[in-house]
Amino acid sequence: MTTDIPAPPGVASPAHQQDPRQAVVAALEAAGATVEFPAPGAPALEVTARLRYSALPLASVNLAPLRKAQAAEILRQALMRRGVVAHIIALDGPEGAWRTVVRPSSVQDAIRLADAVVEQLPPVYAAAHRLRTALRAAGLEQRVTVDGSWEVPASRVVLGRIRADLAGRLLALLEAATDAVSDHEGQLGDLPQRLLRLAATVDASCGHCGQAAGLDLGDLEPAQALRLAEAVAARLPR
Repeated sequence: MTTDIPAPPGVASPAHQQDPRQAVVAALEAAGATVEFPAPGAPALEVTARLRYSALPLASVNLAPLRKAQAAEILRQALMRRGVVAHIIALDGPEGAWRTVVRPSSVQDAIRLADAVVEQLPPVYAAAHRLRTALRAAGLEQRVTVDGSWEVPASRVVLGRIRADLAGRLLALLEAATDAVSDHEGQLGDLPQRLLRLAATVDASCGHCGQAAGLDLGDLEPAQALRLAEAVAARLPR
């Protein structure tokens, strides 16, 4: 099942903000893919990744049980029906996992591929993508993922650990977007602002390992993640 979730104000599609290959990378990562660094001498638009086929409903069939070559051909045809010409190769990977090479035929095909993937994201992936994009647009490079695994479908958006400095900046952004701020569940996305305050008071680095300290903010329902994305996007310059 897919859903059409409007982008928060001020947040555009990744394909129209980045170079074509990076747009494809961002779209596949939004769909839960693990993208590899480009191999030396690889074509400029080529992307190799381990895909979460459950997050790519383009083919309208479950690709995971199929043979590699069969799945690659079905995915190629599905993209073709959406006006995307791309070479798709499924390769063996570590521990039996597939690695998929996606090679758009042109810059325009890369942009259309990125748009097609983002537009067809299942609800939880779409919510994580909207929140990740809104935070990035606000200058907050916070990792936003989804739960589940290659076999178990995702159901929640995972915020995970946030650094103390980012927590303080996010809290300031949220407080600026509301007239009444509570020490309990915030009205903006139901994110516990008391946890953000606590994270903001943590020392900037750990005295034992020297790494940035912070707090684990846990996970959110997709609807909560969308409300948080909208609150952040509302504070972006128009």
